[in-house]
Amino acid sequence: MNKKPATPTASKQALWFIAVGAIAALVHFLVLVSIVSFTPMTPTWANVMAFLLAFIISFLGHFYLTFNPSSLPFSGNKKNDNQSVKRPSLAGSLPVLAKWFASSIIGFLANQSLFVLGLNWFGEHYYMLIWLVVTGVITVMTFSLGKLWAFKS
Repeated sequence: MNKKPATPTASKQALWFIAVGAIAALVHFLVLVSIVSFTPMTPTWANVMAFLLAFIISFLGHFYLTFNPSSLPFSGNKKNDNQSVKRPSLAGSLPVLAKWFASSIIGFLANQSLFVLGLNWFGEHYYMLIWLVVTGVITVMTFSLGKLWAFKS
């Protein structure tokens, strides 16, 4: 019997996307607030630094949990002598990484543009609220790029 690799259901995938995205967004937000609070860096540049750190968390979480493409190279990791656990290997995933980075850059550019626009309209005092609203809007776009292009299997 020929079995197809299990792919996550859309609802499970959406839940993982929300969970991983929430963790990455929390890291992004905490780094943003920390940089603005403890350094002379402006919110605009602090947002760039925070994005870079959050990207790493986002990629690893989505790679292993959310999208987990069945077409990626797998490494057999021994659970014990008789069993093998299959999981995606980062070694052969450079094309996926490049696509996710491109998706993330597109999302970040849209996020940063709206963030700067909001800062100009409402002032830097409201940077936390502006960031939260903008990030919520951009999340939908990023999920679509990830599912339909970057991690498409």
